[in-house]
Amino acid sequence: MRGTAKLTLLVTSAGLLAAAVAPQSSSAQSAPPPSDPRAGLVSQLSSLNTGRAGAMSQFLASEQALANLQQQLADARRRLAAANAQLQSLSRHIADDQQTMLTARSQLASMLRATYETGGQDGFAGAIISSESFSQAVDRLQATQRIASELTQLQHTVADREAALVRERAALQTQFAAAQAQEARLSQQNNQLMAAVAQRDASMRSLNWQARGVATQLASLDQGSSGPADHSGPCGNHFSYGQCTYYVATRRCIPWFGNAGQWLSAARSYGYAEGHYPQVGAVAVWHPGAGGASSYGHVAYVEAVGPDGGVPAGSFLISEMNWGGWNRVSRRVLSDNDPAIAGFIYGKAD
Repeated sequence: MRGTAKLTLLVTSAGLLAAAVAPQSSSAQSAPPPSDPRAGLVSQLSSLNTGRAGAMSQFLASEQALANLQQQLADARRRLAAANAQLQSLSRHIADDQQTMLTARSQLASMLRATYETGGQDGFAGAIISSESFSQAVDRLQATQRIASELTQLQHTVADREAALVRERAALQTQFAAAQAQEARLSQQNNQLMAAVAQRDASMRSLNWQARGVATQLASLDQGSSGPADHSGPCGNHFSYGQCTYYVATRRCIPWFGNAGQWLSAARSYGYAEGHYPQVGAVAVWHPGAGGASSYGHVAYVEAVGPDGGVPAGSFLISEMNWGGWNRVSRRVLSDNDPAIAGFIYGKAD
């Protein structure tokens, strides 16, 4: 009985100990860190930009293929029209030649009949007998033979000419049929490529729409978390509202004036460091007129540099204004060696 009580006491104590330890273990276990919505959006934007680049490449390749095919189609239609014109011209030529040959045959036949009938119904013998001299009879006989020979030669010439024209027409008809078949095949390919171009254009537009949506969410997060900086003194925002320069001046101290394309030289004169590699917080400056920038240039703020912040290595994330529309903040992921970038403005050198 005493042993049973001891066992019961041990079991009860173990249960109480387990009940006491279990909540402590659960509370001591570290909860997973909350997901960073900004990093997720940056990663999503980077993925969409990669997809947009691929879609753009496919779209441009399809457009080039369509342009090449349409050139081939235009050439095929020109050849078809030329073959048809040659065929019609040859047919008219054959008809004209046949009429000419018929007229010549008729004329020679009349001449031959007139010669035969010179001596009456006895033909050649009558022509010879009716001659006044032997030389006249020989002349008549030679004339008759010459006309007969010319008629025979003409018949051979007509037959050869007609055979050659028929062969030429058959060859042209074969070429015309081949040109028709090629034109039909190219027309079908042209229709298929036009459909492919339209489909890839729609795919690219869809990706652009998605990317703009993600960029808008990122801009909302940034503006909601930090908002425009309130600079005082020489860093007050003295740029035109809604422009790219205005936006960057809300994110950094920009004491100089001028268009975006003048910022690198202006920053240098104010003692700010500059270079050709992106850094978080740097100002990216475009060559005027390059990469979609206007003739006044373009500037943007570097938000993240890969491989950090969900940005792939070799790329960097920017936020900018007036790229997708006036007074509109948007985001893009660019390559570190983007040829449109003239340079980056860092902090003020010591």
